[in-house]
Amino acid sequence: MAVVDDLMVGVRIEEAAKGIGARAEAVSSYEEARQSLRSGVVESLVVDLAISGLDLDKLVREARQARAWLIAFYPHVNVELRRAAKRAGVERIYPRSRFLRDLPNILRERLDK
Repeated sequence: MAVVDDLMVGVRIEEAAKGIGARAEAVSSYEEARQSLRSGVVESLVVDLAISGLDLDKLVREARQARAWLIAFYPHVNVELRRAAKRAGVERIYPRSRFLRDLPNILRERLDK
């Protein structure tokens, strides 16, 4: 699952997952992601840290409870978002440009674990 408010980024994530034999669904709101996590069917979560209304601490807690791994990306000019994600306990945090450039490899690496 991917929480992004940019339709094109969501499509890129879905296509990259499909290309490595996985399935991804992009949602545009924090609340949709929380509902999916509570359903117990989400194994992974990709989060755009710049999404409006994101309560990252709560999302990290809920992802851990659901045993879902979490990857986050942020606009490279906003290093405070990276710092907040690190404080919240997100292990994989990428600048948006690197995340999009290396997307298939990033997803493959996480799926192989």
